[in-house]
Amino acid sequence: MSTTDQTDYIDGTSGKRYDAHVALVLEGSYPYIAGGVSSWVHQLLCACPQRRFALLHIGPHEGAYQKRLYELPPNVSVLREMHCRGGDEHAPRRRRRPSTGPLRLGPTKKPSRMLAAFRRLHLTDTVDDELIADLASGDLSVAEFLHGDATFDLLRRELYEQLSPGAPFMDFFWHFRSMHVPLLRLLAAPIPDVALYHAVATGYAGVVGAVASYRAGRPLVVTEHGIYAREREMELSRAGWIQATGGSTQGASPLRRLWTHYFRMLSRIAYHRAARVLTLSESNRVKQVADGADPAKIRVVPNGVDATPPPEPKPALAPKGDRMRVGFVGRVVPIKDVITLIRACALARERVDLEVWVVGPENEDAAYAKRCRGLVQMLGLDDHIKFLGPQKVSEIYPQLDVVLLTSLSEGQPLVILEAYAAGVPVVATDVGACRELVEGRDEEDRELGPSGIVTRVANPPETAMALVKLAQDPSLRAAMGRAGMARVSARYQLCQVVASYETLYTSMVSA
Repeated sequence: MSTTDQTDYIDGTSGKRYDAHVALVLEGSYPYIAGGVSSWVHQLLCACPQRRFALLHIGPHEGAYQKRLYELPPNVSVLREMHCRGGDEHAPRRRRRPSTGPLRLGPTKKPSRMLAAFRRLHLTDTVDDELIADLASGDLSVAEFLHGDATFDLLRRELYEQLSPGAPFMDFFWHFRSMHVPLLRLLAAPIPDVALYHAVATGYAGVVGAVASYRAGRPLVVTEHGIYAREREMELSRAGWIQATGGSTQGASPLRRLWTHYFRMLSRIAYHRAARVLTLSESNRVKQVADGADPAKIRVVPNGVDATPPPEPKPALAPKGDRMRVGFVGRVVPIKDVITLIRACALARERVDLEVWVVGPENEDAAYAKRCRGLVQMLGLDDHIKFLGPQKVSEIYPQLDVVLLTSLSEGQPLVILEAYAAGVPVVATDVGACRELVEGRDEEDRELGPSGIVTRVANPPETAMALVKLAQDPSLRAAMGRAGMARVSARYQLCQVVASYETLYTSMVSA
């Protein structure tokens, strides 16, 4: 644990002393990873200086992140690291010494409630208070889980036969361990005492928030940017570390189904415990309801940006000339599908002159970033597509003609709103809230006109056609840029977002 300040928060109504007012539960994001969710978190922290926050960050293992990419605001009183792995998972089991005295029978150990919860996670699709209470019991250690007879019996006699009879038992065994060791470690970690828990995702963060909320008797709020379970399902469908043994051409392998169901259940745990589930768009709300969230709990609170006029940009990093300058702003990772972006720009280059800036970190998935750079080189586009790394984006947007986003999944991209605030139109795939950001959310919004072009996912030719259309029609680009500025000003102001969360925090704590 590291801290910036240990000043307690005292509830004005009850007089109870807390470590902080709100605990944000984060998974693989702020303050170590740059990007949309992290930018949103930093916005929220800075916009609520009167509230004291604790940050609970879930990472893979100690040392996974070398440095913070954000300077923590002074109202962050606690930053606590929580790790999914710690090295003790592989410790050999100690053999018991043979008894030399008379046999002594002690009390029979009660069946583990946590192990019963793990059984339910795989054999049912419903979540209730009892399941969360069992997870919160804390009656199972990592060592007992890894080496206990009860775990092996559950695996061998029940779960394997029902869930994965076509896969080798040892494959099933190791996958089951890989799922639940992180959960056991995270639920055993100490949690700050706060007035309100706020999970900024479902998944492991959502379960940590749900169990902490249950143990403390304090409310839980969940904000989902992308739909966590569906994003994990997308990744699982492409994962090479899951063997297809026992699968068929008609469906996923048993092990892929095992992981997919597991992540859906983790999301349902967060949905069930949460007093409020916040999402960024109507399209995401529909998906959450389909995945088990109570419609009465869900509120749509879109992202927002400061729409004040941008400062004068610094001189361009390279002369633009007559080229249309296209920018991608984000992490160079598979879910952003930078490969499609590169192929689309290569096709568009056959008809118009483009310069493309890839702005953002490449260290999250170095192998993928290397693949992207290799594709640029193979296509002979080194003079047209430049990888600039992280930049101060407020100085980048005014130098762009178009922002391009080819993501496979999104919530409501801050990148699009930031581009609009600078008067830059976008080309974006039809994921998350992108269509309503580009074309309008309702009739009044649509009257502002389109602020870009929406394309199908993983479709380089269609994306290339959109770029060619904008390159050949500067007046259209200008009109779309004006529509984007008007849309941000009317619907996506940061002050509106902050007011929504301030009202929510106050009402949840009072309740």
